[in-house]
Amino acid sequence: MPSKRRYALVGTGNRGTTMWGKELLDGWSDHVDLVAIVDTNPLRAERARAMIGTDAPILTDLDAMLRDTRPDLVIVCTPDDTHDEIIVRALDAGADVIAEKPMTTTPGKIARILEAERRSGRRVDVTFNYRFAPTPARIRELLASGEIGRLLSVDFHWYLDTSHGADYFRRWHAFRAHSGSLFVHKATHHFDLLNWYLDSDPEAVTAFAALKVYGRNG
Repeated sequence: MPSKRRYALVGTGNRGTTMWGKELLDGWSDHVDLVAIVDTNPLRAERARAMIGTDAPILTDLDAMLRDTRPDLVIVCTPDDTHDEIIVRALDAGADVIAEKPMTTTPGKIARILEAERRSGRRVDVTFNYRFAPTPARIRELLASGEIGRLLSVDFHWYLDTSHGADYFRRWHAFRAHSGSLFVHKATHHFDLLNWYLDSDPEAVTAFAALKVYGRNG
């Protein structure tokens, strides 16, 4: 049997703990080992380790983890504005990276990540969980098959309910410095879905906007 890939999890919020750590070991433990958990909050990391069901060591120092455990791949599930620093360090240490969307929050940070990817010869993948939801997957299937005919235009709207949308008022997402704004943090899903549905990239983009609900921070 091929040797297992060595994974490290950085960030133990809900996404890192449930959608990555727990799902990874529940479904893929024959193929991967979780060799480290990194978080600046050791108590939260302890809780995550118990929920995941692993004995992986907990560290607060990213560089020490990269040096001591030598992971093949680092999963980044931290606030958006911290992604670039973690990704670049992981790449330079010789690890591939899977990052939660968005890759990061500014064009300058994106350029830094892409340069590190080129320099290191390693790989960065950015994940979009909506591609795996039943409705978007079915829409993509119908469009790709041509079953509903040739697509001429798209009118795409996305409404947040008060339960899900309320998160953006009370957590770090509410501040542009951390999330890049909701156009970066949340609408990243929508831009990705459109590109995926259409199997193409835009040639030009124009936009207009106004403040209505979420306020000037987001």
